[in-house]
Amino acid sequence: LCRPDSILVYTGGHDDLYARIRSSLSRLVPSDRYTVFHLSPEAMKKQPWVEPTTACLIIADTSELDDRSWANMQLYFNQAGKIIFVCQNRLLASLTTCGSTKKQADMIRMAFGSRDSISMGKDFEHFLKKSLKTLSKQGQVNATFHSKDFAGGMSYSVVLTKAKDMPLFLYMENSAHQASAIFSDATSEQLLAPGSRILPDSLSRVGVNITECTPPSLTPGVMVAQEPSIIDSLMGVRYGEEIGQTPKLFLRKAEKAVEQGMPEASETLLPIEVLNSAYPDVGFDLSLYFSRLRTRNLGRVIVYVPVATTTMDVNASFCDAIPTCDGAVIVAGRQIHGKGRGGNEFVSPLGAAMFTVSTSIPQSSSLAKTPSFLQHIFAVALVDAVRRLSGLDDFPLRIKWPNDFYFNRSHKVGGILASARFRDDGLLISIGGVVSTCLIRSRQYWFLDWMNMHEMKGQKEVLKVYYEFWLHSREEVTIEQLAEKGIIRGLDKCGYLQVRSKSNPSQIFSVGDNGNTFDMMKGLIRHKLR
Repeated sequence: LCRPDSILVYTGGHDDLYARIRSSLSRLVPSDRYTVFHLSPEAMKKQPWVEPTTACLIIADTSELDDRSWANMQLYFNQAGKIIFVCQNRLLASLTTCGSTKKQADMIRMAFGSRDSISMGKDFEHFLKKSLKTLSKQGQVNATFHSKDFAGGMSYSVVLTKAKDMPLFLYMENSAHQASAIFSDATSEQLLAPGSRILPDSLSRVGVNITECTPPSLTPGVMVAQEPSIIDSLMGVRYGEEIGQTPKLFLRKAEKAVEQGMPEASETLLPIEVLNSAYPDVGFDLSLYFSRLRTRNLGRVIVYVPVATTTMDVNASFCDAIPTCDGAVIVAGRQIHGKGRGGNEFVSPLGAAMFTVSTSIPQSSSLAKTPSFLQHIFAVALVDAVRRLSGLDDFPLRIKWPNDFYFNRSHKVGGILASARFRDDGLLISIGGVVSTCLIRSRQYWFLDWMNMHEMKGQKEVLKVYYEFWLHSREEVTIEQLAEKGIIRGLDKCGYLQVRSKSNPSQIFSVGDNGNTFDMMKGLIRHKLR
């Protein structure tokens, strides 16, 4: 499974607008082909989003874009970037109301070309003047301009088009860089109106593969324990009422569900049918799962949802509603809002199982003092499980710090997301990920083994194996702000990278990420000197 290309959506911080555009995209682009990111104003300025896997950048608000943001967009455009300007976009409004054709041409050059370039010059100014005059008189226009940047050896084409009662579009292509951009003065209502072709046509024009998609409908789930008495003994289980956080959980025993039916699943409500010993065909082999389970506590209660919002939210609601059910595992066949690091969407391909499991750690344990290290123990457990199941000691699955898994260094094949919060009796940890179904039961078993090793023998024993599995031994990194280079030595006790300064080898310090949502190895920041 290769890392999917990204479609970035910038809305100037307007979350509601992003949600509407994201909903439209879910019906246009296949989720296993593209990952959609919400690009924040801060991320637009600073984060390493300019990369080959960025298939398209959608700009839905230009009002807050500063010079640094425009510079990043120009850099992306010059690297075969594809940009679509839609929704509340002021550039074309300025273009049509500006009284100077020279200023109009400068606007386009600012967005697309070198500020030193005069390649479009008088010919382009004449094209704009003539086209906008036609637009003013007739209310519509369809004109094309071809230019040659003799200084840079780049050829450009510009298409200005407006049909009656339709938005104005300006399409520009740089054939040398294989870059393209579309400007539109479409409103949010025009862009997102039912049946509107503005977004799909724009995406197609910049090379994004469009497929009419029907997002899967949310489904009820089933809950079952290795022994039926386990559920009966749980405090907090209440049937026939809504419990927990969002989504609320509605539990009903199987025999009652047959008689009374179940509510409809939604983003705010998850109906769960509680099974006894008979396991219906739900798309997950419950009998096989329990027959292979080797843990005393972890995973003995399982909730399976064919189509869920995200297992992380279901798990949080479950832990809130039934806090005595320690070690339950939440499994989804598909997620429609899978959660990744930093708010990213977690790709949820068919054929894998997305899951989240929670367990409590006593406050007296060493792990409770360094909960951030838990994800590294879990990462070791996963790679260890894969190697044991494959029968190959050198199976090429590797850990990319802090929470991704790569095959042969080149293909991202999965990741994990960890969270922790204190409770009266200790620390509640939740870890989610995507694996094959056979690994769910295996990883829980080996995760407990590795946790026990950590408690009994300390971090060093875990790190010995971790370093065998990871990608970063003696890798060179650049520390943000200081412009300082360092060599990775390993992890510190909290799980951050430990780096030795290249300019001053006696200095060893810990670094973490700068909060960017694209690549944790880009934008490392220095925590402290040692």
